[in-house]
Amino acid sequence: MNIFGIIKELYCGKDNLIAQLGLFALIGIMTIAFNEVISAYTGNTLYSLFAVPSEFEVIIFSLAAIIVTVFFTGYIYKFVHDSYTNEQAELPSISMNCFVTFLRLVPLGVVWGIYLFFIIYIGLLLFSYGVILYIFLVALGILLPFINIVFLLFAKDFKYNSRLFSPGIIVNIMKKSFVPTLLFVIQYILIMFIVLAVCVFVSTYIYGLNVSRFSQLIYTLVALCIGSYIQQVLNLAYYNGLTKIIKKNLI
Repeated sequence: MNIFGIIKELYCGKDNLIAQLGLFALIGIMTIAFNEVISAYTGNTLYSLFAVPSEFEVIIFSLAAIIVTVFFTGYIYKFVHDSYTNEQAELPSISMNCFVTFLRLVPLGVVWGIYLFFIIYIGLLLFSYGVILYIFLVALGILLPFINIVFLLFAKDFKYNSRLFSPGIIVNIMKKSFVPTLLFVIQYILIMFIVLAVCVFVSTYIYGLNVSRFSQLIYTLVALCIGSYIQQVLNLAYYNGLTKIIKKNLI
């Protein structure tokens, strides 16, 4: 599975381009909102856009950030749902249905969140030091994409069944798709690492510029918006790739 090929598909077609522009605009709103909230709680360390926000403004910015985050979660799974019938990675239109999609995920998220909590809790009790702790953390990291696949299976028709809530489903998923999933996840992680490194380099460069504080903020926000947008595109490619693996391996 080639993640670059999937990214290319995301920009094919007129509708995909329009959807990408809409996503970029929403990501800009989310980035600015998070920046203002973080600024308020760090004494303007990261710079707010004009001044340190008041308590009321922090509430408004926090709500805006949460709403856009919820929207993106629903949008990704709506995209996954459409990917089961589309051969190409076609982006769905931006609509309020994405909030409904998010609400459908909540029961499954609560159950698997509890499972994950106990796995981490018991693991840290048993493996709390030394090399064995790192082995546990690596094993946990390997497990996470397969838990993610459970949610992607649900997104096929958004219908609950006992299989989706059973921890045993992970064994079946890993039997059928362990190697292709792991190889694809490694691609994703490597690309994300490169993007993160570039963002850190750009941010460091911006802070070294001999310009006004406001100009530094604008440059930083633009870099953050672009970085966040690239991250979302990679996330879409990641979920689409996992969906293709599900279809190919008949999970």
